[in-house]
Amino acid sequence: MKGENFTKEYKYPIKIYNIGKIEFANGIEVRKMVVAGVVILLMILMFSVFGASFQSGTLRFLMSNWLVILVCVPAVISFVVFSMKYDFKPVIPFIKDRMNFYQTKNKAFEHFEEVPLNQFDIDLEFEPLERITKEVQ
Repeated sequence: MKGENFTKEYKYPIKIYNIGKIEFANGIEVRKMVVAGVVILLMILMFSVFGASFQSGTLRFLMSNWLVILVCVPAVISFVVFSMKYDFKPVIPFIKDRMNFYQTKNKAFEHFEEVPLNQFDIDLEFEPLERITKEVQ
């Protein structure tokens, strides 16, 4: 049947879960990365084309608009980064949790107390069950 996978592709999109050493718990959708890349490429292309066509050269355009470039580009990038949700959290709590994860990576905790890892290799020992019986009179 034609178009059968359309709903599946949008319901279960292709995701990337790590890029090098950076890990994403819920993954980043490839389609969102492609759309963001295309938008950024179009912005750079339009910026260069309009700069070259309205003035005699791109270098002169960049030199005359350096303040706009230095202020607007970081502002847009900051807005995009801080408006996104990472693991369903804003950026600052995500970074705090990620740092906490890397600091306690090879440690085990129980009731907020650290448990030595060598305890996991020791077999459990159980005491025999003692039954108390009532004497019948």
